[in-house]
Amino acid sequence: MRTTRLLILALGLLASPALAQPEFFFGTGEAPVFREEAIDKRFLRTRLFQALDQGTADANCAQVVGAYLTLLGEVGTQFHKRDENFMLDPALVQALNTQLVTERFPGNSYFVTMVRRVLIDKQLRPDWLKTAESLVPFYPAIDMARLRFLADGTKPVDSFLLTLPVLRERYKEEVQRVNSVAVSTAEALFRDNYLDHELAFSGLELVDVKLEKPKKKKLKKGEEPEPERMVARLIWTEPEPAPTATYEFQFGKPRKRERVEVVAILQDKQYVDLNKLLKGNTVLVRGRFWEYKKGLSSIELRDALLFQERDWARVGGLVEPMALASCPLAVNDLTGIAPVQPGAFGTKPR
Repeated sequence: MRTTRLLILALGLLASPALAQPEFFFGTGEAPVFREEAIDKRFLRTRLFQALDQGTADANCAQVVGAYLTLLGEVGTQFHKRDENFMLDPALVQALNTQLVTERFPGNSYFVTMVRRVLIDKQLRPDWLKTAESLVPFYPAIDMARLRFLADGTKPVDSFLLTLPVLRERYKEEVQRVNSVAVSTAEALFRDNYLDHELAFSGLELVDVKLEKPKKKKLKKGEEPEPERMVARLIWTEPEPAPTATYEFQFGKPRKRERVEVVAILQDKQYVDLNKLLKGNTVLVRGRFWEYKKGLSSIELRDALLFQERDWARVGGLVEPMALASCPLAVNDLTGIAPVQPGAFGTKPR
């Protein structure tokens, strides 16, 4: 499995039209099969694995274990069937590489191995869930909803690469910009290629969640009317353009940012307490891409799940530097290779 840094950079490939085809997003073969390798067996004997399995009474190690469980929850909602890669928010990639990596502790390697353990087992270990529950009072950043979702099974989406902004770009490229020869079939091809896939969209604003009656329709003989269903109404707004180095004068009204309305028909079982979600919260939604209005101004998802999102760029640190330095499990007993190894023969105290 590649490092998380390379996984984040993989999203940059979407700028290439040659790569951004349906096969690029969904792959052409079977979902990857994860088999236990030598490093996975070594991980079972590490002190970090023991702390994940049994918990820890050390206050410093509680921060370290809590940070890893937080990171695991963030990647677990967007495992996908395309390949073995996974996605982590760039701010968390930065935090992982700067706050959980030292000369004697390859923290990023431990995290990749944690992810592999979940993918091999096809679920979060029950003992890890218990450890997370015990740490929440001391490390509230842990998202228990995401970890409970993982404990019920990994349930990957078809592709995490097909974000909502990317889907809109593909619609413009494959439907709105085609020439007159292709226009008669473009919409139908787009529907065939992209509908009925399990996707995850992040960065959506919650408008409301409520029970709604399905639209009335003429029933066939013996057909029962559909029951009420829980529906989340969400909105995606085009991000503001990044500031430039030079000052630009703008005349007239500013350009109106584009919006996409998302109607998510929710599963009965939700891992987030819907009563505690507030209008305006930023959420991630997973569901089957079921329908859309021409122009992709509105889309509908079925069998959807909601998860609350945080702006990790505004979060300080995952682990205090002294906590990592003082935690006895933050040593390299995973790979056995590090620039600095504690307790070697022939060394003299300074």
